[in-house]
Amino acid sequence: MGRPQPYEDETMHDSASTAPTGSEPRPPGAQPQGAGREPDGASPCNTAPSNCIPPENVTVLRQGIDSLYLSYPGRASLEVETKLIALKDLAQAENPLKQAQASLQLGSHLFRVHGKGAGYYPYILSDNAYYLKISRPWAKQIPLVYVQIASHWLTAKGVEYVAQELDTLVALLGTVEDEAQVSRADIYVDFVSQMPLNSLSVGQFVSRARRISTHTMGRRFTGYSIGLGGDISARLYDKTEEIKESGKTYLYDLWRETGWNGADIVYRLEFQFERKTLTEHEAKTVPALLAKMGPLWRYATLHWLKLTIPSLTDTTQSRWPLHPVWADLANVVWLDSQPGTSQPVRPDRAPSDYYLFANGLSGLTSYMAREGLTDPDTAADAYFDAARRFHNTQAHYTGIDFKGYVREKAALKARDYNLTYPDIQEARDEHLTEAMAKAYRKAKDGE
Repeated sequence: MGRPQPYEDETMHDSASTAPTGSEPRPPGAQPQGAGREPDGASPCNTAPSNCIPPENVTVLRQGIDSLYLSYPGRASLEVETKLIALKDLAQAENPLKQAQASLQLGSHLFRVHGKGAGYYPYILSDNAYYLKISRPWAKQIPLVYVQIASHWLTAKGVEYVAQELDTLVALLGTVEDEAQVSRADIYVDFVSQMPLNSLSVGQFVSRARRISTHTMGRRFTGYSIGLGGDISARLYDKTEEIKESGKTYLYDLWRETGWNGADIVYRLEFQFERKTLTEHEAKTVPALLAKMGPLWRYATLHWLKLTIPSLTDTTQSRWPLHPVWADLANVVWLDSQPGTSQPVRPDRAPSDYYLFANGLSGLTSYMAREGLTDPDTAADAYFDAARRFHNTQAHYTGIDFKGYVREKAALKARDYNLTYPDIQEARDEHLTEAMAKAYRKAKDGE
């Protein structure tokens, strides 16, 4: 899977400018006294909750890992590859009922098998929780599995649960030779502040990155991205505005649980750490990453990137004091665990009632409008009678009548939704049994 675009689901207009590059910052003595510190001058610790710090300029609502990419060293089994080859062939079939069989059960997850691979990975599995890229058994230079974890799954289940579940699932695919390696981690803080983003200027950012981009949605300024494409990058943006595009409204309830009033703008500061930076900070595995959350955050906010108050009399940027909001953010305390939340989530992509019964009625309501019908019950009967006549008439050319057409569409949607469908699972199992028997005979004959 390619690198996600800035702000993931958000569509932005990008105007780039070059940011000033600062040298190593001095110790945070320029921060407002007491900002983000624990009482009695104690240093922040990684085991205290974030609300133990009385911030003066920000209210922290949530913090954690938003995106996590893992790779598992090892080798896929020949048996698994035989199944994946057969299922990938089904995914590429012209017959929709054959396409609908292209799924693989691993544990409690029914994964869709894609018809195409990606780069060196010929096999791709996906559901509402994980996107897995799987290598061939004889591949030596690439991992057994490369996994992208969905942010909503990570939020709901927690990092430890996800890592343990993935260990179990990947073990079903082959021989795992070492613990999972973290290829990328995005660490974030969601916060409320009275500082509007559009009150800042690019010149206030002092960073080791050379490129800063500003972003808007329509005419509304939404934030900054810094150093995208590098081994470390950052985003500071209006998360409430982004949710209007991404639809991640489950965050509203999670924010309310920590004091959000439902009206204030919620900003997100997020740092994306790639493998090289994680290795340098000895955060290559999930346990190591969790233990290093605090040091990684402080490195990012005090050494790699700072938001400062420019001096009118001093042109040396490294001596400019930290912005009070940034000082509070830099001193956020991190736990050495990332538990789940109250958010309900499922591994399948089954549509919601709203999708089915609000958006899903568009065909019926369009028919009612065209025919001038006002009674929904009468219109529904007429709509299905008309649809039946239409498809049965087309059957002479398409080779499939109304019932066959609807069943094919339903079976394909069940596969896309990671759900089982009557008779499809049985047909898939029969196909896999035949593929395994053929592979066995081929190996026995020495072909």
